Amino acid sequence: MENANKLQIVYPDEENGASHPHCPHGPTLLFQTSNQLADKPKSAYYACAAHRDKRMCSFQLLAEELTPQKLSRRYELESHIKSCKEQREKLLAVHDDAGLHYCLHCNIPLLRDEHRKHTGHEMVWNLTAELLCDPTRFLRPLDDDKSQAQYFFDDKALKFFAKCFQDLVVNKVVCMGAPRLHAFLRNNYAEIQSFLLDFDHRMFFFYDDDNFAWYNMCNNHFFDTKQHLNFEKFLKCKSKDNLLIFTDPPFGCRTEPIAGTLRQLTCTFNKLNKLPHQPLPIFWIFPYFSEHYIQQEMPHMRMCDYKVNYTNHSAYTDVGEKSRKLGSPVRVFTNVPLELLHLPVEEEYKYCALCQRYTALENRHCARCSNCPSKNGSTYRHCELCGLCVKPNYKHCTNCRRCTQTEEHECQMYQANQHCWICLQKGHTEWMCVEWQKHRKDVVKRSDKIITCLLCKRKGHNERNCTRRSKYLEELTFMGVTTVIFK
Repeated sequence: MENANKLQIVYPDEENGASHPHCPHGPTLLFQTSNQLADKPKSAYYACAAHRDKRMCSFQLLAEELTPQKLSRRYELESHIKSCKEQREKLLAVHDDAGLHYCLHCNIPLLRDEHRKHTGHEMVWNLTAELLCDPTRFLRPLDDDKSQAQYFFDDKALKFFAKCFQDLVVNKVVCMGAPRLHAFLRNNYAEIQSFLLDFDHRMFFFYDDDNFAWYNMCNNHFFDTKQHLNFEKFLKCKSKDNLLIFTDPPFGCRTEPIAGTLRQLTCTFNKLNKLPHQPLPIFWIFPYFSEHYIQQEMPHMRMCDYKVNYTNHSAYTDVGEKSRKLGSPVRVFTNVPLELLHLPVEEEYKYCALCQRYTALENRHCARCSNCPSKNGSTYRHCELCGLCVKPNYKHCTNCRRCTQTEEHECQMYQANQHCWICLQKGHTEWMCVEWQKHRKDVVKRSDKIITCLLCKRKGHNERNCTRRSKYLEELTFMGVTTVIFK
């Protein structure tokens, strides 16, 4: 079964009573290995929401060892926050470019003579006003993919995002883990207010509490009370205001906690503005191959074809010798209708009149699938034996009933990672679906020319795309999880 012995995450929701013990990085996540066969958790423990590497945060507590004392414990960070704010005052006090430097080794700003204590350290000398307005142009990017990996958008991506905000008449943007976008908006678009939520404490040095909060996006935790209050003021909107949440999480993050935070921020927005449940527009930057995981958590999110480039990642760009032939794999996932996003034709995007949205130039419309199916930057082709469009280098395996990569393909191993198009469970394909075998009345013969739907017995499509699917199956969806009941 798909969820047997699967590591699941329980998101902390202290506002509604689901309290978790704290580590220095805020409320922890509850990790539990569920065993559906035994109908009870096999094991459960609390661990840091921000760091999966124990060298970064060693906190781990078995759920059975949780006590009221451990639940109520909080970690003192006020002295660290005070120190960061004092360092920020240095920057505000300096009025000439020759009076301020930055030590990249110690990650602190330095005044004129303070650099003598940092002999041998790599320095940025004489910080200009231009650099101070965008610290991502000189700070060393953090490089822990699991918690703090920083990849900074290139200028094309920044201009695309800003153009989208203008087209959507957005005048407030929450930049969650997107410091370069925050700086870009502040420096170039006076009509768009931006508030930065970031785990990087270095941002303390460059931004005031009225537009920055030291923040953990994996548990919606604010480290500083004053910053939290200022953020809530930012969320309060007038009738003409339109607010959007923009998030660029580390790609090693699980999607469950990020989705949980987005839901919490939406609830807070509605509560502060005394609104019934109203979804906020969201831009979530993530690789295209994570689409399934995002839609499991947030089914209304759709992937836009725009390929997001970074300046400091050799593969996540279309520039340089190490760039991918098919372009960056990073995409924009959004609940904004895709037809409202105008992709730049000068960057090789086009408008598909049949889909009524902009798509990548290589993404050709398939009349049989009724969409532009490409995900990875290649031109897909329609497979008659699958009943859908597939990557151009894939070959069909009759036994698996799928097109797959030919190298190192083993049917048993491959099928164990597939989702059945009938019951939607992971671990088998349709021919091996035990639940369907209990209910079907006759056997469909395998065809080596065109796919035959096992539900309606008609040729040319698979069970997932069967228009008569509801006749045979009842599907109930809750919180992104769909349960199939056979009629």
